[in-house]
Amino acid sequence: MNKKLNNIFAFLLLLISGSAFALTSDSEQPIYIDSDTQNLDLKTNTVIFTGNVYLRQGSIRLHANKVVVTRPSGSEGSEIIDAYGKPATFEQTMDDGKKINGEAFDLQYEVAKSFLKMRNQAVLSQEGGNKVEGQLITYQIDKQQLVAESDSNGRVTTILQPQTKQKN
Repeated sequence: MNKKLNNIFAFLLLLISGSAFALTSDSEQPIYIDSDTQNLDLKTNTVIFTGNVYLRQGSIRLHANKVVVTRPSGSEGSEIIDAYGKPATFEQTMDDGKKINGEAFDLQYEVAKSFLKMRNQAVLSQEGGNKVEGQLITYQIDKQQLVAESDSNGRVTTILQPQTKQKN
């Protein structure tokens, strides 16, 4: 394997291994990315995956039409992952075994800030029926702070299931 290809794989592995969507053990799992095309620009530290993009690492599943991975400063840990779809979707199993599902037309994760932004018809749901819907959902992962916002034509909707229903 040539040096450039090794650098690409190292870049992708370092990028996603710090993902905050993961089970504790997910970051130790290999990353698989399947797409119709992949373009790497070493000058801008950007990798673009297009066409039916599937990413999986342990319990993490991401499906999108396009995924753009950028390292703005060129250094590990500063990556920004943008996913686009109609909608883009993700699924993750939490340490307690429950699944979280999300979808939006635009997803962005900033690794250094542990910050997730879901825009344009965003939905975040937890196994058991709890759900938040809005035009914009942001989640500061390390502080466990979630904010959901609507646009001028809508409202934020939250559905909280009673404990008895969540156990099913």
